[in-house]
This record gives sequence, C-alpha cells and structure tokens, in this order.
Amino acid sequence: MVIIQLAGGLGNQMFQYALYLQFQNLQKEVKIDDVAGFVEDEKRDPALSAFGITYEKADPKEIEQMLDASLVFWHRVRRKLFGRKRKSYFEEDKRFKPEIFTWDDIYLEGYWQTEKYFMPVANQVRAAFNVDRLLAAQNISQDEKMPGTEESRTLQKQVQGYLREITDTQSVSLHIRRGDYLTPENQALFGGICTEAYYQEAMRRMREQYPGCRFFLFTNDKEWAKEQFTDSGVRKEAGRRTAEEAAGDVIVVDLPEGSDQEEFALMSKCKHHILANSSFSWWASYLNPNPVKTILVPPKWLNGWDCQDFYRDDMQKVSV
Repeated sequence: MVIIQLAGGLGNQMFQYALYLQFQNLQKEVKIDDVAGFVEDEKRDPALSAFGITYEKADPKEIEQMLDASLVFWHRVRRKLFGRKRKSYFEEDKRFKPEIFTWDDIYLEGYWQTEKYFMPVANQVRAAFNVDRLLAAQNISQDEKMPGTEESRTLQKQVQGYLREITDTQSVSLHIRRGDYLTPENQALFGGICTEAYYQEAMRRMREQYPGCRFFLFTNDKEWAKEQFTDSGVRKEAGRRTAEEAAGDVIVVDLPEGSDQEEFALMSKCKHHILANSSFSWWASYLNPNPVKTILVPPKWLNGWDCQDFYRDDMQKVSV
C-alpha cells in the first residue's frame, strides 16, 4: 500500500491528488491521509471536495502501522531501545523521482510539484479539476428568490461579472503573492524572485503581443494592490509609462475573504497568464484550455533549490 499525505494549500493538494491518480493508473493500492498534514497548519484544510473529488482515505490504524506510531506500551519500549521503524519518505528535493512508483508499503510526504508525476493521466487530472464545477454554484438563477444568503448572492453576482469581463476581453491573469510570502522565514525561500521588475517586463511583453489586453490581478493582499494600481491600471508612481504601455488596464479581482476557489476558477478562465512562483497560478494556467495561451513565469521558482522540473514546455521564462 502507498499512503500519500495531503497538506498545504489548494495548489499543493492538487499535485498530491494528481500523484494519487498516477498510482491508481499503475494499479497500486493507494490511499490518502487528509488529517496529519493539517494538524499543525491551522490556516488550511482539505480542499479538494470543492471539485467534487473523492478518494480512499487511509485508516488511522494503517497510518499508525506505516509510521510505527503505536502507543501500545511494548511498541513504545521497542522504539526506545531500537528506534522507530518508519516506512516513509519525505520529499528531500524538488526533482522528479520516478523511482517512487516502484515502491510499496510506503508513506509519502511532499508536494510533488511537477507534471512529470502525472503526465500519463493528464486527461484524467484535467477532468478531475474541472473548474466549471467551482463556478457551478455561482450560477445566478433568473428567479428573484435566489437561494442562499445575501452574502452568497452578492458573491455570485461578483463572480459572474468578472467572468463576463474575462470572457469578453483579451484577458491576462496577473498573480502577485504577498501575505505569507513576506514573513522572514518565507523570504529566504520565496523572496527576490517575483520582483516589480519581473512583473513590469511581463506586462510589457503581454501589451506588446496583445495590444489592448486587460490584466486581472489576483492577490492575497488586495489593499496593497488597490494602492499600487489606479482604476485605469496606471501605477501611481510610474509616470514614466507611455500611453501605449498603459493601454491594457488592470482590474484587481476583489472577492470576499475565503473565496480562493472562486478566484482560482476565474484565474484559469483568463486567456493568458503571468505567474507568481506559486502552485496556485501554476495550476490555473495548466487548466486553461486555450491552445494559443501565453504563460510568463519567473526565471527561478525557489531560492536555493533546483526547480527545473516545475517548468512546463508551454511556459516562457521572463529574465530581467
């Protein structure tokens, strides 16, 4: 049996589930532990059910045996004398490791952030992550007595409004990750990669390739975004920009807190993408079915790690 730990935010859980599908494809007995990865992560919960996804959950006893974590007295004595006999593997780096598919009786911890882990089941993965399911709940009824609270009806109208604009324009998703990326412990890993210069160059390229394009800015720091961009998309401090450069305006997608799934669906509906070094926008761009989409990405993904397997053939690195 293989047990995959579910952990992290929506994007990371999607990678873990995609790995699960490939193990199934190989006719391996595979289950998911969707408890342990969130015990010390109060900000996150299992999120795949929003897609209508189900999976076989690992039984606590199965996990206990795999991790040699029994609280029975003689087991604790044995561990004290001879050490723990865990049957587990923690992803030690960010490179693709095909050998994991040859393992049995193993508990896997990691994010597995490359399409190489699930390329044989890519169509199945795309079908599982059907973003239209995320939007289905947002469809506005023609009946005046729409179900739900006033807040949910307001959210429905906002989502549908953004969706119409995204559909009707040469839309470009612009993902800027702040918030937790700005903490001192995360700056060492994520900092200095998606810089202002990176975004300016990526936007310049999009404007050059798609004159009149419209940027839909997705961020976990909306107040900062509103301060940085005017309604017309001209940065307040960027007086050096020409009128031509300012032709593609910027819309800050401003949905209520806790609307990550709706924002993800809207991001995937954009025709082109400027990514942050985040699995959230990685997946949104992957699920975009546009055959001529342009995807611009930072030249590296994480500081101090070899992340070349993160990049896909449809991505273009923006070096500044």
